[in-house]
Amino acid sequence: MESVMKQKIAIVRGKFLNKYEMQMYEPLVDRYDITAFGSLTSYHDRFAFPVVKLPSPMDLPDFFYKMPILNRLFIDAHYLFGLEERLKGFDLVHTAETYFHYTTQCLRAKKKGYVKKVIATVLENIPHNNEGIWGRKAFKAVARKELDHMIALTQKTKETLLIEGCDPSKISVIGHFIDTKRFYSRQDRRMRSFHAVNILFVGRMEEYKGVFDILEAAHVLLNDPDLVHYRLQFVFVGDGSKKKEMIRKENMLGLESRVVHRLVSYEDMPRVYQSADIFVAPSKPRMRYMVYRWTDRTGESRPDPDITWEEQYNTALLEAQASGLAIVTTRSGGIPENVGDAAILIDPGDVAGLANALKRFILDKKFRSEFGRRARLRALHVHDAGIGARKLADLYERILAQP
Repeated sequence: MESVMKQKIAIVRGKFLNKYEMQMYEPLVDRYDITAFGSLTSYHDRFAFPVVKLPSPMDLPDFFYKMPILNRLFIDAHYLFGLEERLKGFDLVHTAETYFHYTTQCLRAKKKGYVKKVIATVLENIPHNNEGIWGRKAFKAVARKELDHMIALTQKTKETLLIEGCDPSKISVIGHFIDTKRFYSRQDRRMRSFHAVNILFVGRMEEYKGVFDILEAAHVLLNDPDLVHYRLQFVFVGDGSKKKEMIRKENMLGLESRVVHRLVSYEDMPRVYQSADIFVAPSKPRMRYMVYRWTDRTGESRPDPDITWEEQYNTALLEAQASGLAIVTTRSGGIPENVGDAAILIDPGDVAGLANALKRFILDKKFRSEFGRRARLRALHVHDAGIGARKLADLYERILAQP
């Protein structure tokens, strides 16, 4: 019996190649011949399909002003040396972001006849963002014109692309997805001590992730007379530039005995979620302050908060939903689309609102369990990796069938 050749798919992610995103591609290995392209120091490199690792400016060790320098030297530092030649013979290339340099490389490979189709997943949800560096605006314009299709991570991202002038017929909304068999709800969570409550944060220790808001809320809760008999523990999993500052803040607020910092491999993350009762993700916009040239009624110049980043999706929220956790998060970026009605949503930066939402989950175990149930159901019916794989396959077939 004559074997059928699988169509060849290249997934290009450079430094950002990771297990969180790739779990929605792994179910496709029986249908397509998939190869991922990362950098020499990409976040992860072991999947159900082969990985080609190419040198990138992103592989350089950290140094002062690394990214501003590299982005000005290369227009965008997400460049993969030798990528165009290595893409020869692929039927479809799936890259990311319109301004990443390797997306421009993929489009050059298409122009040379090396590949048939190029599509990109777009995460950016702020119109005309990342255009301040010379050349990036041109990168984005070329990508919008020459990409065969764009996958917007959220409806908010799609609206951003439309504002930037993209053809609506070339945009589909497909989010990220999660392996709901690997991340699952632990039934014996409800059997733990009634007054022991573990509150979990997973992500980078950065101001824009709301980590200091969590510490402030923890201080409020640990001094609340209604919670005096509860054993509250706040667990932070991850690393980042603000970790040392966080520890100083914890000591200042007297939180040392109630806060735990951990670094955990992705393989062990399901157990981390299973040990928690509540998940918290108080993300807020990252701001760059500029000064208006005009003055207000007092005669003083006022800083104009210029938003440079908003949460694009947050994979940890998918993992928390799949793990059946009660969730408190913020109305920021793509988060409301991610969690739907399976979380308590507060305004970014609202420490009092964060403390009140956590208190409600702490005191009312039935309420907490109900939100955990909603979260698990949403993960199964909206975010399961099998659903994502089918959506991707349908899109791939449609794009590959185009002349």
